[in-house]
Amino acid sequence: MPEQAFGWSVNQVMAYAAVANVLLVLVLAAINIYYAWHAKRQADASRAQVAASTRQAEIAAETLSILRKQMDQQRTADLATVTLQLKVAIHTAEDWLKRICSESYPQLPDEIRILSADFGIATQRANAIDPIVAENMGAASLYAGEAETNIRILRTQPETWKAMQEKAAKNLNNAKYKLSVARARWETMTE
Repeated sequence: MPEQAFGWSVNQVMAYAAVANVLLVLVLAAINIYYAWHAKRQADASRAQVAASTRQAEIAAETLSILRKQMDQQRTADLATVTLQLKVAIHTAEDWLKRICSESYPQLPDEIRILSADFGIATQRANAIDPIVAENMGAASLYAGEAETNIRILRTQPETWKAMQEKAAKNLNNAKYKLSVARARWETMTE
């Protein structure tokens, strides 16, 4: 009698086992194909992320280059502005000294202004580059302000003009000295 298991012959069991093995191989192959497809999708997504990151890095490098150029241009403009303001301020202080240091009562304009309105901005720009230059420019500004006050008093009180003339001249000389110190340091730095 042929051997039987579960009411089937050995050949039937072997045939069903072979079919089950083929089905199991097909299921395992399908699972492997699915995982391979999923891995390919992840690899494609990773490549896309790498490409996006590369584009972002290129854009960041271009932006940094533009910012560096702008900073260089701003520095060049600041250097030129401060240089010009120092030259103009020294020249203006010398002009005011000539105007008020005569032996007779000086002829004074209606508006008394020794430093230009842009001198404060130039001082701020100088501070960003060299605080010592800015410190000297600030001191010159204070002396020039005192000289302006002295000159206004000189204009309104002619009876005390000699004393105010001396005070104004002293303050103008101090301002000119501070401006000269600032200019000398500035020129050695910018050469």
